[in-house]
Amino acid sequence: MAFRYHFFRYVSVSFVFTSICWTNTVMGAGFAIMEQSVMELGRAFSGAPTNTEDGSMVYFNPGAMSQVRGKLLTTAGYLVIPSAKFNDESSQLNPLVGGFPLRGNEGGNAANLIPIPNVYYVQQLTSKISFGLGVNSPFGMENHYRSDWKGRYQAVTSELVTVNINPSLAVKLTDKVSLGAGLNIQYLEAKLSNAVDFGTICLQAIGPGACINRGLLPQSADGLATLKGDSVGLGFNLGLYFEPSQTTRLGVSYRSRIEHEVKGTANYAVPDPALVLTRGGQFVDAHAQTRVTMPDQVILGFSQNLGTRWNLTGDALWTNWSLIRELRTDFVSPQADTVQQLNWEDTWRLGLGLSFTPEARKWTIRTGFAFDQTPVPSADFRPARIPDNDRYWLTAGFSYRVLSNVTLHGAYAHLFVPDPAINSKSATGDRLSGQYTGQVNIVGLQLDWRF
Repeated sequence: MAFRYHFFRYVSVSFVFTSICWTNTVMGAGFAIMEQSVMELGRAFSGAPTNTEDGSMVYFNPGAMSQVRGKLLTTAGYLVIPSAKFNDESSQLNPLVGGFPLRGNEGGNAANLIPIPNVYYVQQLTSKISFGLGVNSPFGMENHYRSDWKGRYQAVTSELVTVNINPSLAVKLTDKVSLGAGLNIQYLEAKLSNAVDFGTICLQAIGPGACINRGLLPQSADGLATLKGDSVGLGFNLGLYFEPSQTTRLGVSYRSRIEHEVKGTANYAVPDPALVLTRGGQFVDAHAQTRVTMPDQVILGFSQNLGTRWNLTGDALWTNWSLIRELRTDFVSPQADTVQQLNWEDTWRLGLGLSFTPEARKWTIRTGFAFDQTPVPSADFRPARIPDNDRYWLTAGFSYRVLSNVTLHGAYAHLFVPDPAINSKSATGDRLSGQYTGQVNIVGLQLDWRF
């Protein structure tokens, strides 16, 4: 009976905990939002560390703000159009309760359209000092599976929104070198849900006799667990801008890790036959919290003019995902605390871009390519909430000078995603096995106003 008791406690906390932990992993390469500049989107963000043409320098490299004369306002909007469809292969229940195939459909297209706005303001205060302010969303996702799909015990709804406020200062040390620094005030809000297989829980926690009498059989007595939580965290960013010649620019910047203490509520919808399982304080509405660390990042890049009309850019972005080895959740209830192993790995994103400006100089045309690694180490650690994989960016964009002080930017990106396999185990021991097919399209428009 001791085994059943401990299993019961483990499962009761794990349903909500799994929701919490996968909220935090949306900060992986696939869901860390790069869309902070439409101009840079057109060249796959390969020029982000050396960009002096729009306000996204506040985010990518505050040292470059020293190159702005007067005032600059940048407003941008993006529409992310992802697709993620699951193809089942051999998903099944825990072998201890029969190992039968999981019932249900394949979930449909789980990915949703995601609008992303951002705004930046940069102002020259003196000949040596510049101020900047950015409001953007560095992390986010939204997906919804059908409530009766095969992987419902791992994910149904996943929503995460972040808002980052980033005041910054830049100091021009010499004609060629500038330093910048910024403060990041980051708000995070999450809502997640997954089904709960009370039939399987009953069989393993109480035994078949009592469960059968109550009609509690695997996949026949589903409930729902929903988590809502939010947090505010603080961080900083630093940037160095170096212009060794009129045709060459170099940049490097660092964004610090941000610690979030996500606090919220875990709510359960429990079918009447399963109410017996709540008597020990399990599967009852409760407060919950977890500590989450957004990883730090380093980005470096170059910009090289090739004559008077062509420009070549390149960048490398490193993200310190390996600092997240596990996630721990505390419950303000009889439910025991728990730990989930994640084993994330550091990632690299490498980009290269090319820009062409015709002689009239009213238009600039761009294209770019980037390779973007996933932090997920294997199919066993790939969650249904985030069926992420390596990505290959192919982008194109333009800039059009509407007025002498107003520029319009547009861009399109297609992300090729190799089909990721999943072999993910839920808290009750059922296994979701199969393969995803997916892709991502992104469109964006941006307006820059200098005054």
